[in-house]
Amino acid sequence: MRSFASLVPLLFATPSPPTTDITPASKLVSDIKGLLNDLDTAPLSRHYSPTLKFSFVNPPNATASSTWRDHDKHQLPTFEADPKSTFEQIAATHNSTKPIAVLLPGLDGFGISATEQFNDMAENFEFWRMSVSVNDKSSFTSMTDAVVKFIDDIAVKHGREVLLIGESYGGLLAPSVAIRYKIRQESPIKGLVLVNPATSFDKTQWTTLGPLLASLRYLENKENEPARRFPTPYSVLGGLTLSALIPDSNQFGRILDTLSGLPVQNADDLAQIFKTMGNGFDLLAELLPADILEHRLTRLLPAGSAVVNPRISSLDLPTVIISGQEDNLLPTKEEAERLSKEFPNNNLIRVSGSGHWVLDDRLNLTEIIVDSQIDPFKKRLEKPIDPITGWKKPSEEYTRHTIENSVKPLRRLTSPVFFSTDKEGKRRKGLSELPTQNEGPLLFVANHQFGGLDLGMIIAELVEERDLWVRGLAHPIAMGVAGAINGDEQVASRRTIRTDGNGDNNNFFSTDRFKDFGAVVVTPRNYYRLMQTGQNALLFPGGVKEVFHGKDEAYKLIWPENVDFVRTAARFNATIVPISALGAADSVNILIDGPEILKLPFGIGERAANSSANIVSARFNQNNTDELFQPPFALPKGLPARHYFVFGEAISTDHIDPKDKDGCAKLYKAVQDEMNRGFDDVLHARKEDPFADTARRIAYEQLAGRAAPTFPVELLNRKKVNTT
Repeated sequence: MRSFASLVPLLFATPSPPTTDITPASKLVSDIKGLLNDLDTAPLSRHYSPTLKFSFVNPPNATASSTWRDHDKHQLPTFEADPKSTFEQIAATHNSTKPIAVLLPGLDGFGISATEQFNDMAENFEFWRMSVSVNDKSSFTSMTDAVVKFIDDIAVKHGREVLLIGESYGGLLAPSVAIRYKIRQESPIKGLVLVNPATSFDKTQWTTLGPLLASLRYLENKENEPARRFPTPYSVLGGLTLSALIPDSNQFGRILDTLSGLPVQNADDLAQIFKTMGNGFDLLAELLPADILEHRLTRLLPAGSAVVNPRISSLDLPTVIISGQEDNLLPTKEEAERLSKEFPNNNLIRVSGSGHWVLDDRLNLTEIIVDSQIDPFKKRLEKPIDPITGWKKPSEEYTRHTIENSVKPLRRLTSPVFFSTDKEGKRRKGLSELPTQNEGPLLFVANHQFGGLDLGMIIAELVEERDLWVRGLAHPIAMGVAGAINGDEQVASRRTIRTDGNGDNNNFFSTDRFKDFGAVVVTPRNYYRLMQTGQNALLFPGGVKEVFHGKDEAYKLIWPENVDFVRTAARFNATIVPISALGAADSVNILIDGPEILKLPFGIGERAANSSANIVSARFNQNNTDELFQPPFALPKGLPARHYFVFGEAISTDHIDPKDKDGCAKLYKAVQDEMNRGFDDVLHARKEDPFADTARRIAYEQLAGRAAPTFPVELLNRKKVNTT
């Protein structure tokens, strides 16, 4: 499901016209109502007042499709008996290995804007969330009391610690709870995570604007309520206000995309649009009634600010501050800087391009917490594992599971064909002619195809056909390296923390999977040490420039002039195996090249240039601006084209002196020549591929249950390149 942060602006502003009885917009309203219902009817909840409760978030089970919403798939205890026993039973489901994390929501009362984080959080933490009923008018003190009472029950009585996560209003409530425990001088609070916290509320005009919006309820005609056909003034103006303040530029772009697709062909279409808009606006009034909004903006938040802000500097807890740099609802950007000075032990995460609802699918809260000063899994006490010498290949089951769920879908779309080359330069289908590792390591050198999705297919084929494990050298962004985006404006990569090393995240292209399969950040030191320790490696010398190549650069090597990788290979007697990869460039139409995007008007080009400049270059000897990290604007041609991988003739380096610059340069060119030969051979031979047409190929493979045949391998056996 799309993140709620992007759904709400669309819901309030831009329903799509009807094309069937169930329109996308009406389905959107239905989906959000279903999500609200799941949040409100969690099967394991404990009330601490008639309107305040805490609910356990179910961890997804082992199936790939399972989510926290699959209540019926989990056998849970109840609070009907002894509450203490119930908390113990929950802890027993994970042998008390998971830290407790508690989410305190924003003014919506449910934490709906954070639901994208629930699966990962519930899988790695004993994850609970506070819910506040839509008719709640509790005081700030009574809310603090309820949270303290819950933490006493779940943690203090069992000798456990708690991580408090507060979003927006919850970011004001969480420090209040921590202050209460500090007064008691015995705190179970292990750390705080403050997400766009409302500690800045006293610096806004919401105490004035809020009552004005709420006063619109007096314009409603209660007598005609059952027959009302149009949304109330409060729901309309409130919805429009949220639409103006909540979306960040990314979410606003989705709104514009939806607006551009609103053809109205007749009166029925127009009526359906107004009906769906009315349903969307009414949802605001249902979720946050006008009188409740007034109470929370004029009493709850001002009281909380008065309690927390004078005392917040007394807290010395490890704290993570997450700041959406485009937050228009609160002055979060400035507030985060202030809080980072108040908390002596903090991690400030400035999330560039994100607004008030920052916990959407572009960020992983679990990863941020695990890698922070809070250190919930005590990683800092562990001796760090050397990524070069400490790596161990994953189990057969883990490998098979990953390939089945992540690589095979790509194979079904691209039907890749692999060829290898013997010592005489003759091609054969399959990888039977790959050299064996003798005295030195094998260094596979490939062009990086458009989009960079070829790594998984290459690694999987080497493992399955030859049981050959090769360490990929990947860009810092792909490896989720802190600081890969300059400064602190970074978004954690999408991953699941697996304390047992054998989790269920199926995405081969996630940070964890890359690491599990041996990938390391491409640096001169890492490459040198791989060769030094005799480990096989896969290198893409063209890097980002080839991944984001231009309209006229398909299957052209865009390599640096220096020959350092050859010199290092020669130093350790590595055998170089060139790989020519084709197919991805034929799957897209590149309309605007990356450099051209930087010249676009209306601030688009400037924003793209700034974004690219913030990405750390993978090349150690280049400035960030020298390596343009800007994809071109491209549209798919439909289904992907067939992919071909030609493993060229192996090139020995045992006769090359690494100090011989001319010899290394000659070998460098020989590698390029062999790769260019592969390009030329495939471009010529694939004209005879009877299943080059994607639709025909996929249809054949679905019916036959096997890979579609390709051109005769003899068509590849053309002129041999002299590598001596």
